Amino acid sequence: MKKHTLGIAFTMMAALTTGASLVSAQSQSSEAKASTVQGVWRTVVTQRNCQTDAPIASFAGLFTFNAGGTMSEYGIGPGGSPARRSPGHGVWQRDPGWQDYSFAFIFYRYDASGVFLGSQKITAALKLLPGGDEFGARSALEITDANDNVIATGCASSAGTRFE
Repeated sequence: MKKHTLGIAFTMMAALTTGASLVSAQSQSSEAKASTVQGVWRTVVTQRNCQTDAPIASFAGLFTFNAGGTMSEYGIGPGGSPARRSPGHGVWQRDPGWQDYSFAFIFYRYDASGVFLGSQKITAALKLLPGGDEFGARSALEITDANDNVIATGCASSAGTRFE
């Protein structure tokens, strides 16, 4: 009985210690947040006509900019299905200027029966807005077939709000 009680006490202590570390890591100062795009962002992506910049359609997404320069992305466009694309994976970097960044990511595309169709690559320039909790970005995209031939291009903009 004593061993069981001692085990529970150690488990609770470990959980409390881990929880305290997590809260500490999440409560970055606003100054630290304002100086980096690193973190999780809720986004609204707007597909645009590349010649006129007119909006075509918008959809919600998620971007995660990890320490070390990698990123992940997920968003399903209008009429899309999660079964027809993979999550996006890519890289990011800080460009000259405190608020300027660039990133690129790729995801795979599939037809309704799960057959691989190709990929879509997005490259973007991002500007972190004052305060560090919002960004705006402009993107170019290339859609490729299964043999990596470019079959279409496009443009988009995105707006992000830091998720906390």
